[in-house]
Amino acid sequence: MAKWHFWGEKEFSDVYENIYIRALTKDWFDIVSQVVKEVDSVKTKGKKILDIGCGEGHTTKQILDRIKGNYICDLLEPNENALASAEAFLAPENNIGELYLRSLATFNTKRKYDIIFTSHTNYYWALNQKDYDRQLKKLITFLKPNGKLLILTLPEKSNHYQIMLNQIYPTFNYAEYIINFYRRLNFKVRIKKLKMRMFVGDILNTTKAFDLKIFYRFIHNTDSFPKDSNAKTFLGKIKKYQKNNYLDFKDYLIVVSNL
Repeated sequence: MAKWHFWGEKEFSDVYENIYIRALTKDWFDIVSQVVKEVDSVKTKGKKILDIGCGEGHTTKQILDRIKGNYICDLLEPNENALASAEAFLAPENNIGELYLRSLATFNTKRKYDIIFTSHTNYYWALNQKDYDRQLKKLITFLKPNGKLLILTLPEKSNHYQIMLNQIYPTFNYAEYIINFYRRLNFKVRIKKLKMRMFVGDILNTTKAFDLKIFYRFIHNTDSFPKDSNAKTFLGKIKKYQKNNYLDFKDYLIVVSNL
């Protein structure tokens, strides 16, 4: 499983916080709204929800706070510090069930869920395509017959991938691969194409490189600062793809269900 460098490593908190500072709030809550619509469309009393890779629970709470009716949400997260933070953050106002301190690769359960949701965690499920396919198949086994699998991730044409200096995520992580994989297995797949714009105007109108290098670390999932030459090349890519001081990461919400 690929490593996410920044959970629980507070010396790198500036890297992780960087994305929240840059994300256009309206775009993000449009995405949250679309997720909530999909959850609400499953008509059952007491929905059972599984959040794959909940992190510290911020996205989880934004969704749970808005769904209609009763539910219970189990949390799966491989980082102990993040899972503890999620429990403390969510428990006062949200109906939290089981906590699973493990990765998707090591997770197995006989429970069946109405909704399985994951937000930008698919990059860390496996290091090779064979194991990745295994995780995609496993997810479906956790669903009830009328349940839905919701995967929020990036398409190939996302500015996130386009501004990278080198490809750090294999192509089987792209939204298109997941879509085609489930369609080949004869599942019903719908795609909601959504904007997720990131503000980079501050990077473009300064002669200093600190914010640029922090953003580089986030985009490339690294705990190391880039060389000045790499930072300069990275800035050139940002200038090429930005529009009106924004990059668009183009989130896809993939909705998978039985035919």
